[in-house]
Amino acid sequence: MDRAWYLRFSAVIIALLASLFLLLQTVNRAGWVGDHEAVTAALRDGTTDELTGMNALFAWLTEHVDRQITPGLDIQGGLRLMYTVDMDAAIEDRQRARAQQLLRRLGERLDIVDEGEVPDEDELDRIRARVQAQIGDADSRLIVLRFTGDSIAADMAHVDHDMVNRFGDLVEDGRTEDSVRLRLQEESIEELRTVAVNQAQETIKSRITELGISEANVRARDIDISVEVPGADQARFQQIRDIISQTARLEFKICDDGNAFVNELPAADLPEGIQRQSSSGVSVGEGRTVTDYYLYTDGPGPCPEGETPPDGHTQCTGRQRLLGFVRQLHRDGRVPDGRQLAIGQMSTGDASTDASGEADSWRTYLLYEQPPNGSDAVGGEHLEDASVGTDPESQQWVVLFSMKTDGARLMAELTQGNLRRRMAVVLDDEVKSAPVIQSRIGSNGQITLGGFGDPASLQQEARDLVVVLRAGALPAPIIAQNEQLIGPTLGADSVKQGALGAVIGIGLVLLFMAVYYEIAGVVADIMVLLNLIFMMAIMAFFNSDLTLPGIAGIALTVGMAVDANVLITERIREELRMGKSARAAVDQGFGRAFWSIFDSQLTTFIAGVVLFQYGSPEIQGFAKTLMIGIVTSLFTGVFCSRVMFDWIVRGLRVSRLRVG
Repeated sequence: MDRAWYLRFSAVIIALLASLFLLLQTVNRAGWVGDHEAVTAALRDGTTDELTGMNALFAWLTEHVDRQITPGLDIQGGLRLMYTVDMDAAIEDRQRARAQQLLRRLGERLDIVDEGEVPDEDELDRIRARVQAQIGDADSRLIVLRFTGDSIAADMAHVDHDMVNRFGDLVEDGRTEDSVRLRLQEESIEELRTVAVNQAQETIKSRITELGISEANVRARDIDISVEVPGADQARFQQIRDIISQTARLEFKICDDGNAFVNELPAADLPEGIQRQSSSGVSVGEGRTVTDYYLYTDGPGPCPEGETPPDGHTQCTGRQRLLGFVRQLHRDGRVPDGRQLAIGQMSTGDASTDASGEADSWRTYLLYEQPPNGSDAVGGEHLEDASVGTDPESQQWVVLFSMKTDGARLMAELTQGNLRRRMAVVLDDEVKSAPVIQSRIGSNGQITLGGFGDPASLQQEARDLVVVLRAGALPAPIIAQNEQLIGPTLGADSVKQGALGAVIGIGLVLLFMAVYYEIAGVVADIMVLLNLIFMMAIMAFFNSDLTLPGIAGIALTVGMAVDANVLITERIREELRMGKSARAAVDQGFGRAFWSIFDSQLTTFIAGVVLFQYGSPEIQGFAKTLMIGIVTSLFTGVFCSRVMFDWIVRGLRVSRLRVG
């Protein structure tokens, strides 16, 4: 045997050993080797050092490699969720951010704010007295700057090409006598869509991982995201769904207590069941107190426009009613500039409950969009860690958090400049708590949860909030499109029939090859088995899930792998009939069959790419195994089988090669 053969043989052995190593975790999970439950328990409890033998190896693999094939939903059942990223909300967020930045930039050009400085409350009021920024809907992508006062033309001149160009994603859309229209460019919308979907996909993966679920499959396609959690039961269904769909945008905002906005709303404009109430003696700074007016609702009632009652009910909850009215006030432009009207659950002990027994008394809070002392805003992006704890005074469950270095600095500036004022902890535009700032806060703080449930449910709520805070906020809300809890019984029946069909088909092919092609057939059978090992190893390396269409793809791949060996064997047979020696016949057979095999496999691979790109998730499972199988069948059919034939005709020096 020449040196080149030993190198090729070594490559085959290394590939085989690596494949078997990658399949160890899958074998353990299937229960064929090792104790999967013991390994899982040891990893959860941190007692892996007590494991021995194969279990210790599997624990090490899970911690450092963790590559395995996961049965799909159609095999073992589970949870399938389909979401769409709310791009309208993402675009409107970008519009609002650009509107605030435009006002700051104009404040600098109008000599109201020093360059690079953040305007405080008084400076913002001076800017808005001369120019206001209004945003259109997501379809228009417009930001309209409306100028007022005695120097409209001069002020508008500051909105020039250089100023607009510095943002990179804005373009001027036209002007009137007192306004400038700016529009987000289409390229920036496409970039925003890509970033929002990718970030949403990664955030959902992180949240599921925080729950201790390592087998979920999260895919993104256009603006749609599918989540598959094999094995999830009804008990986990609600928790997973709620945690995934929560945007978890955390903000710390100062309350604008004492603002007369709510008190000036005409009583006739208040919907049925929504009242105006007040609290006296509310602190707004050192030695200053005011009367705070807010909107309040207590219990279910008629639904506002655009809202529908919960399933099984005829009326909307108090939260829906108040939130619907707040959104209407924002749409009508009745909320003061630079302010946000948010809602929060009342913390009264006698709060009413809705039909489900949940506390259903809600009130509004008027918040500054930007800190009034001119400091930068503080949000969830500045969070470093979060954990569950209890308040030493009230004994309520709370979420304890710590800030990153820059977040701690910003929090200190925010609280130092707003002592004795209320700071609202806002999660997804809902005020969780609004404590008075008694002293400067640094790197640590807590979020007090509202609600009046039992301690166990409040503790679980705190744990779920920790999960989403650790994983980060979604870049945009996601809208549930389809939710399915697939039963495992259907999967068990289906996989039994599908696996049986695949085994019978593969077995018949192997038997036919061994009988019809004799020695060459045995070589082909060995290559088919190698092909299956390599294919499953590649799937394990990418943590792929195995579905019933995937099993069909494997069965088809076996036939294609055999087809490659049949072409080679028939070529060898023709060369032998022409009187050539076994060595010459093998050389000529492989040489002349290669391009026929390559062409056929390439065209099938292209078809697999198209199916994977445009097919449904089920079709994608078939296409994935098909494409992997084509690659491995080329390797085994052309490379590995040549190594074995060379060993037969050169190593064993077989002069009469039996090929049927």
